[in-house]
Amino acid sequence: MKIGLLSVGTEILLGDTVNTNLAKLGSQLYNSGNSLTHEITVSDIEEEIIKGFSFLYDNCDVVITCGGLGPTEDDITREVISKHLNIELILDEDHVAFMKKRWQARGLLMPETNVKQAFLPKDSLKLNNTQGTAPGSLIEIDEKKIYIFPGPPREFIPLVTDELIPRLIQETNKDPKNYQFILFYNQAESSLAQGINEFKPEGIDIAYLASKGIIKLRYDKNSISNDDESNFIENIRNKYAEDIIAYENIDISKILLDLFSEKEITLSIIESITGGELSSKITKNPGASSVLKGSSVVYTNDSKNLLLDGEYNLKNWPELTEILSDKGLDYYSSDICLSILGEAGPISSSKYGIGEIFISIANNSQNISTKHKLNGNREEIIQRAVNKALWELIKFVKNLN
Repeated sequence: MKIGLLSVGTEILLGDTVNTNLAKLGSQLYNSGNSLTHEITVSDIEEEIIKGFSFLYDNCDVVITCGGLGPTEDDITREVISKHLNIELILDEDHVAFMKKRWQARGLLMPETNVKQAFLPKDSLKLNNTQGTAPGSLIEIDEKKIYIFPGPPREFIPLVTDELIPRLIQETNKDPKNYQFILFYNQAESSLAQGINEFKPEGIDIAYLASKGIIKLRYDKNSISNDDESNFIENIRNKYAEDIIAYENIDISKILLDLFSEKEITLSIIESITGGELSSKITKNPGASSVLKGSSVVYTNDSKNLLLDGEYNLKNWPELTEILSDKGLDYYSSDICLSILGEAGPISSSKYGIGEIFISIANNSQNISTKHKLNGNREEIIQRAVNKALWELIKFVKNLN
């Protein structure tokens, strides 16, 4: 079954909006045993919508559209497609009443412009939008299925989950994917894949997803036997034990938080190059307050001096990183303190190279310092530094007696 997505929105083409619908739809389709074969993004212009829709209509069994169902004059997707297919639009009076009630519940009168959202293609199936006022619709014509959905992700994704995917599963009779994940750090994607190719089971559905130093290995349990899976996991564990973060799809910051909670120890952070990103990533997890006692962003020498109680060489970053972790340990009365300094670029402000970072982790008995060279642009270096710091913390805690 060939499935195409038509994304309608000039704002996507201008870069004002990121098309997250594409990624979410592709993932849900794949998990359901299907796959997205085409995607076209067009502007809010009738001629462009028709061209994009015509291509997908001619080449796909299922066409999904997102965007252009709002109440304003540039929202024309449903009108253009219905006109192109010679299908009349019929006003759904019940839906008009529904929309008016929603506005009244907010103490407001519904603008007349919203009425256009209640016009649906004749003989189409109305699909309930639980998050907004623009309903979805399903047109079945010439053995094709056309799903017309709103564009905002909070409306589009529920319609995909509740209306599209169940119908596709019923039609294809394919088993949904049963994905398992293994997370690695300190590995290059190509070398990891080459190593695993030596023992991976024949026919396994496998993929590698690289992101800022972390590699996610994803495989489908349904593509191999239980015995093959057991041998596969055992071989991975034997070969890469020191580089495995987790055997599940979980954020590395959550792994760290769970580890600290399990050992009932607390953390403090002194960060410069990461500018608060490291602390922010940890605090996005519920329960972070039981682990993270506090953090300081020391972006200038003046801010660093606030934590120091004497004369130190602020240009010697390896030494300074170690000192700051010791000072942070006392300042926040935490069990462990990590400090991180480095150069993110694009122009170096010190004698150190772009991507050169220094991490120091201290507790009451030891202080371990490491130096790393990270690649990428400024944003990538910062994100890699965050993940590197989290990984170093995980290793530090795991090695505690």
